[in-house]
Amino acid sequence: MTWEIFVTISHIVGTVLGVGGATFAEIFYLKGDKNGSVAYTVMRVGMIILLLSGFGYLLLLRFSGQEQYIYSPRLWAKLTITLIILINALLLQVHRLPIAVGSAVSLTSWYAALILGTWRGLHAGYLEIIAWYAVAILAVAFLEHLIRKSLDAKV
Repeated sequence: MTWEIFVTISHIVGTVLGVGGATFAEIFYLKGDKNGSVAYTVMRVGMIILLLSGFGYLLLLRFSGQEQYIYSPRLWAKLTITLIILINALLLQVHRLPIAVGSAVSLTSWYAALILGTWRGLHAGYLEIIAWYAVAILAVAFLEHLIRKSLDAKV
């Protein structure tokens, strides 16, 4: 197995764990189940694997002479979103961010990173990607608000 295959598989596993953990954490949150610790643990493991494999990707690009990919707006948007995921998690952990805001940012960020990682033909600049990402966060927050309101009305 080459290093590139190992890093790629690790990156995919980290993404799957992170996106899956974020999805289940959101389901637990919307359903009012405060014991979503398994989902958060899976998300954290996914983030660690993702960070290590992402760093591995950057090293592989540098050592294989493919530095042009390091300057890709899509890559920089993914790096920005990854940083937002980390900051969001830390702010949630120390209770400096309301869960309603943090959950929308987390869910949207993990899916945005997944989409950016798979959308190879995307021709958009950094600011355009980040603008759509911000709109997506607002849309998800609004939809989550409507879902919570609907679920609270049923109780």
